[in-house]
Formats: sequence, structure tokens, C-alpha cells
Amino acid sequence: MACNARLAVFAVPHVLSIRVDEALTHLNARWLEEFVLEEVADRPAVRHVILMCSAVNEVDASGLESLEAINHRLGDGSIGLHLSEVKGPVVDRLKHAHFLDELNGKVYLSQDRAFAEASKDTGEPPPPVDHYLARGLI
Repeated sequence: MACNARLAVFAVPHVLSIRVDEALTHLNARWLEEFVLEEVADRPAVRHVILMCSAVNEVDASGLESLEAINHRLGDGSIGLHLSEVKGPVVDRLKHAHFLDELNGKVYLSQDRAFAEASKDTGEPPPPVDHYLARGLI
């Protein structure tokens, strides 16, 4: 875990967090799709992508199509796509389109929670459990 002292930002190599700063419409949907996929391609250690959606107040058909494409491409690479701070009407739209059923990650109420959980999961298998550990206690 790296820390930039000037800005007090923690960097975790296997987590990519991107703040989406406007509605996801035909005007910017393809740009977001290309940006996310290029950033992931430049960072081979990434196992989780978090889209912070606090400023997203609308998702049109093009935005939904791009989210689906991002989800599919990341899923093919065993990379989780997570959404954080999604507004109620946007969640309703995503549910209605069944996007949340297909999402390979989670939806979080806060960016802090999304980052905390994703930074714990490196994508590596957990260490084997020693079932005989208790033998020494008897």
C-alpha cells in the first residue's frame, strides 16, 4: 500500500477507483468504457474496479450499454466491477434493466466501504486452513 504524503491518498495496486462526474449518456458513455478498459490494461495487478457514482443522476440506454460492456469485459478477466454511492433513481433504472442481476461485483452505499472491502481482497486464494491446529490445545 503506497501513500502520497502531500495529498494523503492511499494507493492499492489491485484496486482502481474512478469517480464518474456526470450523467452517463450517449455523450460520454463510450468515453467512460474506453477509459476504464485502458486504465485496467495499464494496471495488470487490478482485481477490482470501483465506479463512484455520486454525481450520476441519469443513465440512458447508451450509458447502460457501456456499463454492461465494462462489466462483461472485466468479468472475462476475473476483475470485479463495483458501484458506490449510486442515487436512488439510478439504482431503480439499473434494476429495471436487470443490470444489477448481471453485475459481477457489488453496489455499496459509500465509497469508503467499497474501497475498504476491495482492498482486502487481492484475488489470491486464501491460505489453506489447518484443521489440525486445535490438536495441540487438547
